[in-house]
Amino acid sequence: MESYNFLYVNTLVQDYLKYICQEAQLAAAPNKVAEVLRKAGSSAQKEVEGNLRPYVDSLGIHSIEEAGNIFNQVMENEFADGKINWGRILTIFLFGGILAKKLQGPLAKENLKQISYFITDYIVSTKGKWISENGGWDDGFITKFEDRNSWVSLSTLKTKILAVFSIFNQYHS
Repeated sequence: MESYNFLYVNTLVQDYLKYICQEAQLAAAPNKVAEVLRKAGSSAQKEVEGNLRPYVDSLGIHSIEEAGNIFNQVMENEFADGKINWGRILTIFLFGGILAKKLQGPLAKENLKQISYFITDYIVSTKGKWISENGGWDDGFITKFEDRNSWVSLSTLKTKILAVFSIFNQYHS
C-alpha cells in the first residue's frame, strides 16, 4: 500500500519540488511515478505560475509557518466540495511548487525539506485512502498521466487554482 507510505510519498514530493526549483535537473527521477509527475507537473506548473503571477507575487510568504498556513487554507478551499481526482492530486504538487519557489534563498534546501514534509503529511493523512482506492500511484496516477493525451486540461487546472487563489486573496489582502 504505497499510498499510505509516508516515505514513498515524501520521495515523490521532494523530487518534484527539487525538480521544479531546478535542483535536480540532471538527476534521474527515483522511480516511474516521479518521472511521470515531473513531466505532467512541470508542464502545468509553468502555465499556472504564468497565469497566477499577480496572485503569487502578492503572497507575503516569509517563513515555513506562513507557507504551511497558506497551504492548508488553499487545500481546504480546493477540496471543500469533497471531490477528489488525480487532477486535484496534481494541484497539491503544483501549489507546493509555487510555495517552494517563493521560499528560495539561503535556506532553500532546508525549506524544501520542511515544505515537502507538510505536503506529504497532507497527502498521506487526507488523500491516502482515496489514492489507494483509485489504483495507487502506480496503477492510478501513472495510468492517468503517462499518456499526454489523458492529462488534465491545463485550462481547467488553471481555472481551478485561480479560483482558489481568488478566495484566498480575499482573506489575505
